[in-house]
This record gives sequence, C-alpha cells and structure tokens, in this order.
Amino acid sequence: MKKILSMAALALTSVVMFTACEDDRDSNPTLTQPTTFVLNKPAVGEGVVDLAQSSVISLSWSQPEGYTDMEAPLVATYSIQLSTKGSFETAYDADAEDNSAADYIALDETTTSCTHNLPAADVATALQKLNRWAETEVPAVSELFVRVKSVVLDASSNEYFPIYSNPVSLKVAPYYVELKNATPIMWYLVGNMFGAKWGSVIGESALPMFLVPGYEYDKKTGEGTIQYLNYFITDDYKDNGESDLAGWKIQPSDFNWDYGMTGNSGKKGEIIYRNKGADGGHILAPENGYYLVTMDTKTLTAKMEKQDITPKVLDKMGISGAFNGWEFEDMLPYNKEGVENHAWYYVLEVTPDVCTDGVCGFKFRPNEEWKGYGSVKNAVNYVGVAGDGEDLGLPVGKYCISYNDINGEFSIVAL
Repeated sequence: MKKILSMAALALTSVVMFTACEDDRDSNPTLTQPTTFVLNKPAVGEGVVDLAQSSVISLSWSQPEGYTDMEAPLVATYSIQLSTKGSFETAYDADAEDNSAADYIALDETTTSCTHNLPAADVATALQKLNRWAETEVPAVSELFVRVKSVVLDASSNEYFPIYSNPVSLKVAPYYVELKNATPIMWYLVGNMFGAKWGSVIGESALPMFLVPGYEYDKKTGEGTIQYLNYFITDDYKDNGESDLAGWKIQPSDFNWDYGMTGNSGKKGEIIYRNKGADGGHILAPENGYYLVTMDTKTLTAKMEKQDITPKVLDKMGISGAFNGWEFEDMLPYNKEGVENHAWYYVLEVTPDVCTDGVCGFKFRPNEEWKGYGSVKNAVNYVGVAGDGEDLGLPVGKYCISYNDINGEFSIVAL
C-alpha cells in the first residue's frame, strides 16, 4: 500500500510541476487519465439472484487504461455503488434525516483488485435503505444497477481522478431487513473503588458507564461519549503505581487489559489509553469529592472533572416490577462499601413466563418513590432520565440496569 500512496503523491506533485513549467519545457511528461472502464455482466444470465439464498455476487471489471505519468502506472482503488434507478444522481447519506431523494448507495469496502465478491446481505440492506419497504411490501423481484468507482488515493486517503464504469443491471429477489443504528459502544469500570472488582462479568465484577441522554451516537459505529458521575475517594500511590484503597480502571467490552484506560504513571486525575503500551497504573481522584468521568469512545480519550455539587444521600434505592410482584428490591451500589454512593445497578433477566407478552414493566424506587419514563420495548443500550412517567418495559433478555440518583439518569445494557 505504501507503493500505491507514494505513486499517487508523485502524480499530484508532477501535475503541479507541469502547470508551473509548461512554458519552459515542451518535453514535460503528461498525466494520462482514462475516462471509463468496463464492468462485466455477472454470470447470472437472465435469471434472478435470490439474495436470501445467495452468499455473494461475483463482480469483475477491466483495469482502466491510463493513470500513468512519467511512465509510472498508478494503482487504482475501487469501490462498489448500488442503485435502484441507474441514474446515480443522489447518494444515500447515513447521517441525513431524509434520504427520500437518494437513488444509490456507495459501499464502504474498497479493493485494488479487479474482482470483488459482493455480499448478498449488503445488497439486501442497500435496497431496503433506498426503498424503505414495509415488511409486508417487499417485492418478489427488484431491479438493481451496479457500477464501480475508480480513484487514486494520496497519503491521506484523499481521492483524485475519479472515473466510473458502465452500470450493469441485475434482477434480484430482495428480503426485508430491519434497519437499526449501531449499538452505542460501552466501556466498564473495574477496581478497588468498586469493591475490588477486577473481573469481566458485567453486573458482577465489571460495571457499565452511563450513556448520555439526548446524545447522538455514531449511527454506523456506535462511537460517542459515555460518562459516570459519583463520589470518589483518593489515596496515595504505592511504588507500583497502584492503590489498594481507591484505584480503578476503565475496560473495553472485550476486557483486553492491553487496550484499556489507565492512570498516567502516578498523576492523579489523569486517564490515558494504554494502546498496548506500558501499564499506566491505577486511576486516582486528586481529592475526595464528586467527579464526572467522561470518555470519548471514538478518540479513546477520557477525563475526570471535579463537580461543585452536594446531592442528598438516599436512605434506600430499589427497583420494582412485574418480575418481583412490584415489591421493593434493593439495587446495588457502584462504590465500595463505606463510601458515599449515588450510582446503582441491578441485573434483570426477563423470561416469557414472568412478564406479560414477554415484556417486563418496572420502575426505579429512590427512597421508595416511583420513577418511570415510558415504555421501552427495545432497550439494547438504552438511556433516559427517569421521572413521573409510565412503567419502563423490557423484552425477553438479560440486562444490567444502572441508575444515578443525582440526576435521575439511567442506562440499560443488554448482556
């Protein structure tokens, strides 16, 4: 790949040089760029490709003649585009609220080869995004147009000299695809601050951070900001950069210690991404008090900031629902025993025999009050602010439910 990028950079440099020196040297080499190339008709004949029964659609195309400068061929990078109309005028934008005008989708995967096995599942998903079919309205056969885009990339992956193949028409049998945004990425708190829990069992030895109400997580990747607000105690570091009293860390969902968030070699209040480097030791608060810990799961950065608040300490914190006959049941504290706590968790397993129609209603019970939100039917990494609302509802499954009594925020993480 380094060779590809260096040749692309060479071509761009040459173009600038030729423009500047055009009047000085008639012998300057000229950049040759093709205008098109040929996408072959896939070997499906005049039949229909059943997307539900097929794994891939095999594509092949000719190499563009050109992309040559100084007698050095530049390697092209190809990507696939799918259209419902063949016009390829308006691209589907995953971040846009309205894609009703979109008539094609550019797939993310690229190749430097002149062949590609296009996953049938990707085609079905693309058709669903473009056509927005109801589950009962998916046609038996749909027309699909495929074309290939060719570009040259520079060292920063910027695209230059784009050209397109001829579009090829296929008949496919689509199927309904439930379109969902990516599940927000969650990281987990472990350590002596949390009862000396240093494991990987969520809801037992590792506790989820909180999602942020109203925050728009990346629809494709689930990346974004997560947080944790509570009371922290401090301690002195030992020679090994740890603290048996109050040290802690933040772990990714695969609980690989080499890629977790650690302390910064004895600097209190600082959090760094280990990234397979040396262990930075435990994270420690600079002093006793309330802190908001925020983490950006895209940039893999985190910080803890002191909060000037004096929240009331609850006498009781519980949860009630159909799963326990609406009786008060204690939620468990995040903080270790003996430390003021405002974050709570409860592991709930919803079974069909316990809850009506497989949906289990419940409410939070701070100081035995009733705090709801509204029915939640799809609670995979769900977030909200509990108040005087209706019961929350969870479908069949197992969940770690977390609640913060300072601001009423809750997160529900599917296990």
